[in-house]
Amino acid sequence: MRTHLFRRIAVVFGILGMIGMAGVSYGQTAQTGALGGTASDPSGNVLPGVSVSVTNTATGQVRTTATQGDGRYMVPLLPPGSYKVEATRSGFKTATIEQVRVSITETATLNFKMQVGAINEVISVEAEPMQLDTESSALGHITDERMVEGLPLVSRNYTQILGLSPGVSGDVTNSAHIGRGDSSLSSGPGGYSIGGNSTNDNNFQMNGDEVNDLMGESAISGGVPVPNPDSIQEFKVQVGQYDASYGRNAGANVDVVTKSGTNQFHGDVWEYFRNTALNANDYFLNRNHLPRGVLDQNQFGGTLGGPVVKDKAMFFVSYQGTRERDGLDNSAGCLSTGFLPPIANDASSRTASALAQQFAGETGIFGGKAITSAGDISPTALAVLNAQLPNGNFVVPAPQNAATGASTFTSDCHYRDDQVVSSVDLYQGQKSHVSGKFFFMNSNQAGAFPNSQLLPDVVTVPGFPQTFTNGFRNFSLTHTYTISSHLLNQAVLGFHRLAGGLGQDYAKVGFANSTPCGSTPGPFTLSSVCVPAPAADNPYPNIEVFGTVSNLSSSSNGVGFNIGGNGQGVKFYQNYYDASDSLTYDRGKHSLHFGGGVNRTQINLRKFHFFGGLVFPSMPDFLLGNPYFSIDVPGVFDRNWRVWEGNGFVQDDYRILPRLTLNLGFRYERQGQLGEYLGRASTFDPSRANPNPPDSGSFDGFVVASNFSGGAIPQGVIRSSNNTAIKNEGQNGLEPRVGFAWQVPGTSRIVLRGGYGIFYSRTTGEPFLQLLAAPPWGVIRQFILPGSVDAALPSTPPFPVFQPYSPATALTPTAFAQSFRAPIMQRYSLNLQTALASDWMLEVGYQGSRGTKLLQSRSFNQALAASASNPIRGETTNDVGNIALRVPIEGLDPQFSTLIESAGASWYNALGASLSKRFSHGLQFLASYTLASALETNPGYTTGGFSGGGRIGDQYSARANYGFDNFVRPQRLVVSYVWQVPGFTAAGGWRTKVLGGWSVSGVTTFQNGQRLTIVDTNTLNAFGISSTGLDRAQLAPNCSNRNVPTAGNVTSRIDNYFNASCFTAPAVIGSDGMATGFGNSGNGIVSGPDQRNFDIAVTKRIRLHRENQALEFRAEFFNAFNTPSFANPALNIGDVVPDPVTGAALQQDPTFGHITATSVAPRVLQFALKLFF
Repeated sequence: MRTHLFRRIAVVFGILGMIGMAGVSYGQTAQTGALGGTASDPSGNVLPGVSVSVTNTATGQVRTTATQGDGRYMVPLLPPGSYKVEATRSGFKTATIEQVRVSITETATLNFKMQVGAINEVISVEAEPMQLDTESSALGHITDERMVEGLPLVSRNYTQILGLSPGVSGDVTNSAHIGRGDSSLSSGPGGYSIGGNSTNDNNFQMNGDEVNDLMGESAISGGVPVPNPDSIQEFKVQVGQYDASYGRNAGANVDVVTKSGTNQFHGDVWEYFRNTALNANDYFLNRNHLPRGVLDQNQFGGTLGGPVVKDKAMFFVSYQGTRERDGLDNSAGCLSTGFLPPIANDASSRTASALAQQFAGETGIFGGKAITSAGDISPTALAVLNAQLPNGNFVVPAPQNAATGASTFTSDCHYRDDQVVSSVDLYQGQKSHVSGKFFFMNSNQAGAFPNSQLLPDVVTVPGFPQTFTNGFRNFSLTHTYTISSHLLNQAVLGFHRLAGGLGQDYAKVGFANSTPCGSTPGPFTLSSVCVPAPAADNPYPNIEVFGTVSNLSSSSNGVGFNIGGNGQGVKFYQNYYDASDSLTYDRGKHSLHFGGGVNRTQINLRKFHFFGGLVFPSMPDFLLGNPYFSIDVPGVFDRNWRVWEGNGFVQDDYRILPRLTLNLGFRYERQGQLGEYLGRASTFDPSRANPNPPDSGSFDGFVVASNFSGGAIPQGVIRSSNNTAIKNEGQNGLEPRVGFAWQVPGTSRIVLRGGYGIFYSRTTGEPFLQLLAAPPWGVIRQFILPGSVDAALPSTPPFPVFQPYSPATALTPTAFAQSFRAPIMQRYSLNLQTALASDWMLEVGYQGSRGTKLLQSRSFNQALAASASNPIRGETTNDVGNIALRVPIEGLDPQFSTLIESAGASWYNALGASLSKRFSHGLQFLASYTLASALETNPGYTTGGFSGGGRIGDQYSARANYGFDNFVRPQRLVVSYVWQVPGFTAAGGWRTKVLGGWSVSGVTTFQNGQRLTIVDTNTLNAFGISSTGLDRAQLAPNCSNRNVPTAGNVTSRIDNYFNASCFTAPAVIGSDGMATGFGNSGNGIVSGPDQRNFDIAVTKRIRLHRENQALEFRAEFFNAFNTPSFANPALNIGDVVPDPVTGAALQQDPTFGHITATSVAPRVLQFALKLFF
C-alpha cells in the first residue's frame, strides 16, 4: 500500500515539475548563491523594468537583470562573496548598496524602495539582505570565511563545523585525535548523525564535485578530503528538507567552496604549534602517576592569490603541511589500558619450571589436565612470555599495578600530511566563467596499540603498530554561462581519487630463554612462537588471552592482552568520475532549476589479509596450550568493483502569493550496486538452501556472478543474471519533495516553514567487502576448542574451491539478501523563524524522519528451540552438544552464517532551536539546541557501517532488538561565536597597538551521555550466537533494569559506573546443565557519561605599515578548563561461567563497569602566528 502511495506522489510531483518548466529553483547550486528581491516606488507599488546591476567586488565581474511585471528580480549562480548592487530606472534616483554578502546554496533577499529623482542622482542605501528565509524550507546554516578561519578548529578540520547546527548528533571533537581527526572519516562513532541518519549518510561536495568516501571503511579508506581553513571561501551544511537538486544520501548535504583568486594579490603564511610541555595530563595517566603523553604538532603553510590578467584570469594556491607525534589518542591506539599476568620482568621467572611452579595446580576453565611440571607449559606460551623487543622489554611485561594487573601504555603515534589547494578562474566577458580547482593530499599515520578485531576490550601490548596511508586527488572544472538575464547554465566535470591502505608492523624479537621449537631472533611471526600456520597467516600473528589469571580462586584478577595488533593488511583505490549540467530559469512567479548528471565509480581492492590467530579463555589455558577458538580467513581477495549511476531533477520554487512560496521538486536517482569485473562476486541465498543436506553434501543456495571466472560450476550453484550476484532491486529511486515558506500576515518578522521529502541513501562499498570470504573465493574458518595449538590453523585449500555443506560441516557463508537495495528515508519538518533585534534571529522547530529498508546484519542460521512437541532432527532438548542439529540449514555455522539485508527501520523525532546573529558590531554568534529521540530495530544503526547495526541476542527477533539508538544523545547544546573585543582603535598611539585588535572565539558543547546496552559473550548459548557482544546481559535475581544505573558524579563511579552486581550468568535451559538462554536486560538501560567542553581562541591582530598587511598571534585552548569528559564504561560482562570451587558465577572481564579512558583530551594549548599580505 505504501509503495503505491509513493508512486502516486511521484506522479503528482512529476506533473507539477513539468508545469513549472513553463514558468521556475532559486538560482543557487552547491558552489554558488543567488540574489533576489523586489523594487517598489515610495508608495509601495511594485516597479517593473528596474535595471539591477550586481558587481563582484573581488573580481570586478558584473551581472545585470531587470525587475519583471511583479517587481521581482533574480540574479542566480553567483559565486560566494561580497557584491555591490545598483538599481536604476528613469524618473528615480540610482540606489546603491555596498558589501552585500552572497552565500552558497542560499538566496539573499534585497528589496529596493526607489526614490523619485534624476537617474544621475546616486543615493547610498544602508541595507542588508533579509536574515529570514522567506523562499525555502531547507534547514541549515552557512559558515562564512570569518567563522571558518576564526573558530578554534581541532586539527584545522572544517568538518567539525557540522556539529554546530540543530538536529546533529556527534561526540565532542577531541584535540588528541591524531591527524585530521575522526569527524572527516564520515563513518562510525567519529562522524555525525544528521536527523537520525547513519554517519555514512552525509553527502560531501567540494566545488560542486562529490568527494564522498565510497568504500566507507573509516581511516582505512580515508574519509573525505579536508582543505585547510585558509583555503576555504565558504561552507554550508543543510541538515534537512533540501531541494531536489540534492541526492545520493539522506543525511546532511555538506558543500564547501575553496577560494579563487581576485584582482588584487593577497595571501598569508602561518605556523600552528603544539608542545607536550604546554598541555595538561590525561586523567588516567595522572591517576596512575604516569607522565603526560606526548602531543607535539606543527602545521605550517600559506596561500597566495591574485590576477594573471586583470578581470580575465585569476589564480589561487595554498599549501599546508602537518607533522604530529601523539601519545594521547586512545581511539587511534596511542594510549591504552589493559590487564597483564603477574609475571616478573626477569628471565628466571619465565622458564618453564618457574611458570609451572607459579601456576601449579591450575587447570583450564573447562577443567582437565592441571599444571604439575615444566613439561605442561605450552611451547607457544613459553615463547611468547620470553619474547623481547629490541629495547630489551618483554613483549608481555609485568603489570604496572601488581595488585590489580592494570597497565597503561602510551607511545608516540606519528602522523604526516601534505596538501595543495589551487584554482584558476577564466572570465570571457560578462557571460562566461570557467573555474578549474584542484586538491591534492598525501598522509600517513601509525598507531602503537591497534584494537583487537575479535575482542575489542583486549589491549595490544607494545611492539605491533598499525599504519594507515591515504592519498587524495580531486579536480573539478565548472563552466557557468549566462544565456540571458533570466536563463543560466552551469556544467561541472569532476574527478575524485582516494587511495587508502592499512598495514600491520611486527617487531623484531629475541628470546630470553630457549624454546622447544627453537625460536630465533627475527620478525615476530606465528612460527616464531611455535604456532604452525599457513603461509598467508604466518606473517600476521595474533594471539589473545582474555579471562582470569587463576581458575582456582573466585577472587582472581582478570587478564586481557593481545599480541600482534589488528592483523589486517589491505589497499583500496577509489576513482569517481562525475559529469552534471543544470539550467536555472527565472520568470514571473517561478524560479526553475532542472538538470541531471551521470557518474562512474571504480573501487579496486588489493593485498587483503583479514585475520589469523588464536584466543585463550584464561591465563592457565594459555600456559597449557588450550585455545578456546582459532580463526582465519584464507582466500583470493583482489577485486575490481564498478558501477554506473545517474540522476535527474526538476525544482520549482513558486511564489504563489507575495507572502507564500512553494518549493516543489522531484528527483530521479539511479543508485546501482557494485558489479565485480574479475568475476569474483558470490553470495549465498538461504531461501534456496537444502535444510537437510545429504552426507555427500549440497551446493544448493550458493550464487555466483554472471561473469564467474572460477571454472566449472557444480550442480546446485546458481549463476546470477548480473555481475553483482544479487537481483539489483530498488535501483531506481523516485524522490518527491515539497516545502513551503510563509511570511505570517501582519508582520515581516515571522516566517513559518515546513516540508516533506523522500530520500534514498547510497550504500557504500563496505557491505560488498564482507562478501570477500564467500565461497568459492574465500572462507571464514573458526575452530571451537581445536584441542591444541598445532591443530588450530590447518593448511588452506587452493582457491577457488566449492565446498559442499553436509551434516559433518560447519561452513560460514556471508550472504547478501537477494532483495538488497538502497535504504529509504522519509523526512519532514515544521519550524518558525523570527527576526529579533537587529541582526538576531530565533528559529524553533520540529524535524523527524522514518527510515525503511535500512541496512542490518544478523545470523540467518541461529539454532531453533526444540521440545518434545517440536523435535528438530530428532532432538528434543536445547543443549550445547546438539546446536548443529537444531539449525535451520544443517551444515552451516549458527554464529557466522551472516545475512546482510535491507530490513531495518528507524523513527527519529527532534525539537531544534537556534539563536543566531550575523556579524555586526564585532560579534557573530550561533547557539543550537537539540532534544532528540531515535528508535531503531537495530540500536547500532547510525554507526553500524556495513552492518547497519548487527542484532544482539535473538537473531530472529526484531522486537527484542528494538530500542534507543546508542549514538544519538538525548540533548545537545552547542554555542559558537567570534567576538572582536572593543578596543581603542580611534585613540591612536600605544593604546591602539596594545589594547586594540583583540578577538575571542570559541565552541562550547554540553550534551547528555549515550544510551548504553550491557552485553554478554554468552559462550554457552543454547542457540549458537556466542561472540563478543552478541547477547544482552542477564539480570541477577532481585534486580531490574531500573536498578542498574547508579547515582553520583562520574569521577566517583569510575570503577563502578553502573551496578555490575546486577548481572549474572545467563539462565541454564539445557538438559546438559550448561546451555544458556538469552539475556533479559533491556536496550539502552544506562546513560553514558555527559560531555562538557570549552574550546576558546584568543587572537591579537597587529596592522603593519602597508595596507592589507597584518600580523596575527593566536592562542587556542582546547578543553580550556581541563574538564574531564569520560568515555563509556566497558559494557561486556565477559564470559560468565560457574566458579569451579564455589559454583558461584564468576565474572571474567576485569574492566566490566569500569571507565578506563577519557573521550576528550585534557587541556591542549596551541599557539599560532600568521602574516597577512
